[in-house]
Amino acid sequence: YRYISSSAHTDVMHQREADRLNQVYTFVLKNFSRKISLHELADLVYMTPTSFSRYFKMRNNKSFSGFLTEIRIKHACKLLTETDDSVAQISYDCGFDTLSNFNKQFKEFTGKRPTDYKREYMSI
Repeated sequence: YRYISSSAHTDVMHQREADRLNQVYTFVLKNFSRKISLHELADLVYMTPTSFSRYFKMRNNKSFSGFLTEIRIKHACKLLTETDDSVAQISYDCGFDTLSNFNKQFKEFTGKRPTDYKREYMSI
């Protein structure tokens, strides 16, 4: 094979993509406990919301909202096992607007209700 472009060009593109995604990940990890709009993230990486959604899904094989929910649920699991806070308080601390939505999302992700998750962890 004979390459038509140098490998240095390819590395620059990979680094730029990694930097862009790292910027998004850093922002989300610092702010997941509050409402994050798609427009806000798109502005962060100089894209339109539609382009950002398509870009994020292509790079991560999941939607941004799915990614954000996963981060929130994982943090909720940590809080459920490390604190004595109520499920309602944990749901709000993790950025969920309503307890019912938290319960639904938690069960979809873990296969258990938050109270069952905590109870099982405490019995170990």
